Amino acid sequence: MRADTRGRCTTLHATGALDYGSSPLLKEQTDAALEAMDHPRLVIDLTEVTFCDSTGYGVLMYALTHVRRLAGSLILVGTSAVMRQRLNRLGVGELFDTRSTVEEAINAFPATG
Repeated sequence: MRADTRGRCTTLHATGALDYGSSPLLKEQTDAALEAMDHPRLVIDLTEVTFCDSTGYGVLMYALTHVRRLAGSLILVGTSAVMRQRLNRLGVGELFDTRSTVEEAINAFPATG
């Protein structure tokens, strides 16, 4: 897991399995990124995630809820077809804004005033 900040946007890059063992790290990184921003703009890059279990999906929901509570925005990048299908089966797929690339996600946020 690594984090990059560009302007008012933070990108968290997840790799490998997003499961019971690694999900707490994503949650910690999410909390740290959100505490550092007003009206946060958060991108979670899942391009290199090879597996996601229920704990991982729970952390993605946590991130979305936390961002919205702070009047911010969250975009997921690189969700695989399997991940999109599982998010839809969970009934939350339409809640997430998704993009193909980190650059596309960053550019999707409104220009700062």
